[in-house]
Amino acid sequence: MAKETCNFYLTVSVGISVLRRIQYLSFFSVLLMLLSGKALGQDMQSAEDSKLLFGLDKVSDIHLRVSADEWAKLQPPIGLAMDIEAAFGGLIKDAVMGKHFRSEKSTRPGLAGYLGVDHQYGKADVHIAEETVQDVGLRYKGNGTFLEYVEGDFTKRLSFKIDFNEYEEDFSFRGLGKINLNNNTSDPSLLRESLSYALFREAGIPCSRVGYAMVSLTVPGLFDRQPHGLYTLVEQVDKRFLKDRYGSSKGLLMKPSTFGSFRYLGEDWAEYEIGFVPKTSATEAQKKHVIEFAKLIHKDGDQAFEERLETYLDVDQFLRFLAVNALLSNLDSFLGGTQNHYIYLEPDSNKFQFLPWDMDHSFGAFPLQGTPDSRRDLSIDHPAGMEHTLIERVLSIQHHKETYHAHLDTYLETIFGEEKMLGQIQSAAAFVRPLVGINGPKALDLFDAVLAEEPVWYEPHPLKYFVTERRESVRRQLDGISAGSVLEEGSQDWRAIIPWLLGGLVVFLLNLSAWLWGVVAGFRVSMLWGGLNLFFYPLAPVIYGFVIQKTLGRRSALWAIFCFTCLVGFIIMIIAQESS
Repeated sequence: MAKETCNFYLTVSVGISVLRRIQYLSFFSVLLMLLSGKALGQDMQSAEDSKLLFGLDKVSDIHLRVSADEWAKLQPPIGLAMDIEAAFGGLIKDAVMGKHFRSEKSTRPGLAGYLGVDHQYGKADVHIAEETVQDVGLRYKGNGTFLEYVEGDFTKRLSFKIDFNEYEEDFSFRGLGKINLNNNTSDPSLLRESLSYALFREAGIPCSRVGYAMVSLTVPGLFDRQPHGLYTLVEQVDKRFLKDRYGSSKGLLMKPSTFGSFRYLGEDWAEYEIGFVPKTSATEAQKKHVIEFAKLIHKDGDQAFEERLETYLDVDQFLRFLAVNALLSNLDSFLGGTQNHYIYLEPDSNKFQFLPWDMDHSFGAFPLQGTPDSRRDLSIDHPAGMEHTLIERVLSIQHHKETYHAHLDTYLETIFGEEKMLGQIQSAAAFVRPLVGINGPKALDLFDAVLAEEPVWYEPHPLKYFVTERRESVRRQLDGISAGSVLEEGSQDWRAIIPWLLGGLVVFLLNLSAWLWGVVAGFRVSMLWGGLNLFFYPLAPVIYGFVIQKTLGRRSALWAIFCFTCLVGFIIMIIAQESS
């Protein structure tokens, strides 16, 4: 009995000792997590919690705190010349020569690379959804949206990417590895992107979730909690996204950045690494599958293409993806053939699927192709012109074209129905409008122009007007009444430029008349004042008319003041428009 009692107490003693050790370990584990700077428990939160960040009626307060040294890491090299003309020149040269959409000046693809920009990370603390996450990766993002950058001017509302696991592998926040803060400089309503993603989602296309974010920024010594603007908050397409949407991230994810769609680049995978930009590691079988499909698209005959197409491509998914892009006249995208889309080789079917990305130029707002009218009337059968090989070959197969038309017909009555779309636009606008004023003194006026019933000269792409006109165009095309507008590569949006050209011409002629009047008036008195008025307009004519020769020169001086004031006002209008 004594022995059993002794064993009992010994067991209890050992148990208590073990429990204490567990308590100590738990305490030190929690302490270690706190010291590591990560919010307790956030890595364990389910993806369900991330739903609170996304939706057309969701806005998050996000505060970015960055040390001065880390902030400096985000910035492009000091003295970098933002030579946009040279960048476009290099881009066009590479396009003509059949190269990739990637400059030798940079390791990143896209227009920013042609400027010599590499978006690099710095460490930041991010306060989001009532939690603070420390030591995450923060960098600028974007190509066209980065053209706003001005060295030393930190008030510019540039886009950001937040990477929660840049400095700690496999860490996530509410199931998210990365999020994007898009500035939507080309869309003052901040609605095109969010509405477009919603439409793709309704068509059954896996795509990013979108919400809104009120962003503030602290950099000690520069600014403290400075309001930085209203952004769209966009979910990153990455392995976590694939796992959530497909149940597996073992497929091959690519984000092409090359001139042409699914180009055949030969048998060397190294070229595809550059042009197709894999975001996950490719197996040998996946590499082979990419090359084979590219070769099928660009090298094989029509019969072989039709017979083998469905071996490689999830055709119905592709047709639905194409239909939504066509409805939205989303030209800065897969339709453009260069970038702003993902391709996923889905592992179970071993077929390629296409996913949308970056849609601030949707709803017919991409100004580098066509006119507002032609984009609203975009051809549904040739939405990317006649040179997009994949689209042209798929739609040349009659039963695929019929399926595509059937999807469009269905969408006109459902997800792109007029009452549904106008109501969705109005509802989203009612939520965003009270928030958008943070983006500048003209933000509300520009926002209202996008929501106007009719186009105006400075906003030719109002959303509701686009929906009404686009629906009518697609219906006419489906009914065989119209063929729509086939856009040629590089056609310009001259209608948006014409008012400025006319205004500039009028101002030029006014000042020419004032200059000539001053010169003639000056020579009537002396060669000296004629010469001064000739070379020093408008200052010399004003001095001449108000001081030297009041009788002869006063009216020409008044006219010079008026005309020069018009010139200054016109220049101010141009600057204001460019900075808005």
